Amino acid sequence: MIGRKKLEERYLTIAETKELLERRKAEGIEENPEEPMFYEARVSLEHAERFTRLKPEQAVELKEKLMELFDWLDERLAAKLVDLMPEDYFDIRVIFAKEEYLPTKEEAEEIIRLLDDYRE
Repeated sequence: MIGRKKLEERYLTIAETKELLERRKAEGIEENPEEPMFYEARVSLEHAERFTRLKPEQAVELKEKLMELFDWLDERLAAKLVDLMPEDYFDIRVIFAKEEYLPTKEEAEEIIRLLDDYRE
């Protein structure tokens, strides 16, 4: 990527990514109606449409609530929890298997209760 500079970096949930890709597709249709998106972007959008569980606003809100609730939870793990929506302690243990911190059973139950508020 010659001539490009990274301006910022942050972790997105699948719902946020879907919203960005849909916006890019709309812009691409205006520019080139025959081929609005590159192949990789089309595949990414299909994946996001298939696996999105929340609306983008809900995903952002839930990610922020998780990070506020636990000071040890960073944006990357919060986004992963929102994307995967674990249903029990075992699922949370799998997500945190390679992390430095493993939530206690009480913390995991609190995470699950918060996620349950956003499940359909």
